[in-house]
Amino acid sequence: MLENNTPFTTDKLLDEVVKAEPAYFLPDNFADVLAERVGRRFAWEQYLKEFLIYLAVIFGIFAVSAGMALIWFDVNWKGWFNFLGSHLALVAGAGILAVFILFADRVLLRYFLYKSSTERS
Repeated sequence: MLENNTPFTTDKLLDEVVKAEPAYFLPDNFADVLAERVGRRFAWEQYLKEFLIYLAVIFGIFAVSAGMALIWFDVNWKGWFNFLGSHLALVAGAGILAVFILFADRVLLRYFLYKSSTERS
């Protein structure tokens, strides 16, 4: 590609970049603020992942239980569906309440405790 064998000026450019003053200013506590933000984001992501794992496990247990009841115990599904259909608001409310309590326990409470502990120190 290069017809002439002149050396690249990478070393010269690197020397200039290292020796020159930057054209921007960072505050003295930049690294601390950045580490705090990254820590909060990492904690938030970890707590959400843990919540989703718990939720998936609970739904999996319900699915396996329903499958076992269908296969082994010959459950009357029409009776169950009629019950769920007639009490849909109650069942949906209980499910939403259970998911919210799990979310508050596994995510919000832990995140705010982590946030308050990092702000004190």
